[in-house]
Formats: sequence, structure tokens, C-alpha cells
Amino acid sequence: MSNKHTLRFFVVLLFAAFASAALVLADASATGQNANSSTTEESAQNDNANMTPRPRRGRRGRRRAPAQVTNEMAVIAPVAGQDDDSRGDLSGEQVDLSGTYTGPVKTTGGHDMSGEATLTITGNTFTLTGEGMNHNGRVYAVLTRGEVSAAFYFADISVGTPPTPLVFNVRARKRGDSLSLWPAPYTTNKMWFGRGRGRR
Repeated sequence: MSNKHTLRFFVVLLFAAFASAALVLADASATGQNANSSTTEESAQNDNANMTPRPRRGRRGRRRAPAQVTNEMAVIAPVAGQDDDSRGDLSGEQVDLSGTYTGPVKTTGGHDMSGEATLTITGNTFTLTGEGMNHNGRVYAVLTRGEVSAAFYFADISVGTPPTPLVFNVRARKRGDSLSLWPAPYTTNKMWFGRGRGRR
């Protein structure tokens, strides 16, 4: 074989060897990428499977501020000696019941009396005189929900322990020179005066 043919044979052989090596490397690279891709996908799937959904937090309602007591709710009359009126509330527009009135009076509960009497009211004070009666004290009257409510505190008649003035909570109606009083709802101490509304 001549040198020229030998050289050509050697070049072809060398080219074949390089081509084979290139194919082997390309195949190995593709296999590695597939393996990495599979591992990555499995890892991602496992991570997703291990993740647990977080519970949603419920919406908390805002706390409402406690109701504030206004001046309209203030009790004008003292609560000492208060009987079991449904509210004992003398809040509202103050009413002046001043005048001198005559008529039958009757009280039950803490002190019983009855007969014809004269009731004299001057501002927040009153006197009650009549058949065997001679009493005095303070009176508070207000207009609430279209009705006049009043509390008569008898300073000279004490009840309870410790002693407190006897109180009569009433509803009142004044027309001209006449005044009618009758017990407020749910009261133990009851007072009637005049010839107007209310049973005796």
C-alpha cells in the first residue's frame, strides 16, 4: 500500500472515531437532561403535595363602643326612698305644678290617709293639709313622652332602714285651677288626689 493510500485511510479512520465519540457524548447529555427533568418534576410534585392550604381567617366584626349616658337620661329626683316605680325616671322637661288645689286625697302603702285636703305647691315644695293631715316635702315634676310624671317626697314621714322620706310616684294632670294625681305603674306606695283620672 502506498503512502498516499495509507494517509487517506488514516484520515478516514480518525474522522470515524471523532464522529462516534460525538454521538456517544450527545446521547449521554440527553439522558442526563431527561433524568434531571424527571427529578425536578417529581420534586415539584412532592412539594405541591406536601403543601397544606392555610385556613382562612374569619373577618372579625368591629366592637361597638358602649352606649354613653346622655344628660337626657339623668334622674332629676334623688333615688333615696324611691319605691318600685317601673322606671323611677324623672328625666325630661321640668314642669311647674305650682298652685293651691282642693279635693279628696288617698294614699296606701307606706302611709295610709284619706279625706278632703288642700294641696299647696310652690316650686319644688308642697304642703298637704286636711282632716287629720299636716304634711310637707318636696315635689319634682317633668314632662316625659307627653305625660307629666311627678315624685312627692314626704319629709315628715320616714320609712325603711335606714329611714328615708316616703315617696309617691304619680302621674299628674293640671287643668286651670284643678290638679289630678294618680299612681304611676308598678308602684307599691300609691297616691291619688283630685277628682280626675284613676281608681281609688
